Amino acid sequence: MKRVLRIGKKSIDFFGYVLPNIAFITIFVTFIFTIVSRYVLRIPIAWSYEVSILAYMWVMFFGVGKAMEADEHVVFGLVYDALTPRRQCIMKIVYNCILVLLLAITFVPSIQSLMSKKMVTGVLKMPYKIVFAPFIYMFFEIIFRALNDIWKNVQKIKCGEKKKVEVE
Repeated sequence: MKRVLRIGKKSIDFFGYVLPNIAFITIFVTFIFTIVSRYVLRIPIAWSYEVSILAYMWVMFFGVGKAMEADEHVVFGLVYDALTPRRQCIMKIVYNCILVLLLAITFVPSIQSLMSKKMVTGVLKMPYKIVFAPFIYMFFEIIFRALNDIWKNVQKIKCGEKKKVEVE
């Protein structure tokens, strides 16, 4: 079991850290190559914009899980920050339950839509099925991270209630 968990962690780290970094490096190198090609060699290249856009999408698709893990995603904290820790946990549970529900509802239609695409990208002629394949991974990782966050917050609430009983 430990081996399976270790392999799973390494896989998630690869998809969450390594692939987004490779995609970001691709964006940077493409950008530099485009500038040199256009302004030094005076030969504009058509594929650089498309490669940059695709790499950026992959950074987002693969990196969203790590942002959730680090609790670095965009939130509206005005109300949340004013709540007690117990109510913050309840808000996180409600938020993540809604997130999992909505992703579960849209999962099958999203897969069906992706698999039915016959379109290809404009310059590189890459099938949309390949371009948007990381979207499926993103779905799974967000659902996994949200369920994990629900579990952690339920445990926090339980521990908080036990501490109250012990103090009284």
